[in-house]
Amino acid sequence: METLGFTNKSKVDEYSQTKEKVLESLKDYFRPEFLNRLDDTIVFDILSLESIRHIVDLKIKIVIDRLMVKEIGFEISSEALNHLAKEGYNPHYGARPLGRLIQDKILNPIANLIIGKGVKKGDVVIVTLKGKDLFVDLKKKKVASVFKLGSKINTK
Repeated sequence: METLGFTNKSKVDEYSQTKEKVLESLKDYFRPEFLNRLDDTIVFDILSLESIRHIVDLKIKIVIDRLMVKEIGFEISSEALNHLAKEGYNPHYGARPLGRLIQDKILNPIANLIIGKGVKKGDVVIVTLKGKDLFVDLKKKKVASVFKLGSKINTK
């Protein structure tokens, strides 16, 4: 039975009620023979903005590591990281769109820079937010530095 008004439900109670509703909905769509074969049903919480931002940090760390192997520096502004967190999240799909966003807005432009401008060891790729768009540019340098999620780290 649904509760009305203001209540002080704990997270455990809320999870239990949500899981119960999901199980009831599953019974409406699937035959008992199928449901009996399932070991468990897991109900995931909606990701918080803080969780999404942490996922952005992890995915950008992968980009940084890939570029460091080629001795190419990488700088990204905090505004760009926040933009990725905001634009890469969908309540229905979670953080899955984030991977496509990073591919389209960061990795593809970096690949174009590497091919088109001949990025070399020691150069630095810079990602900033201009207006509502991410802007990827190249800074030719002798010594590479990496702006890793808000703080500068020397690679040499």
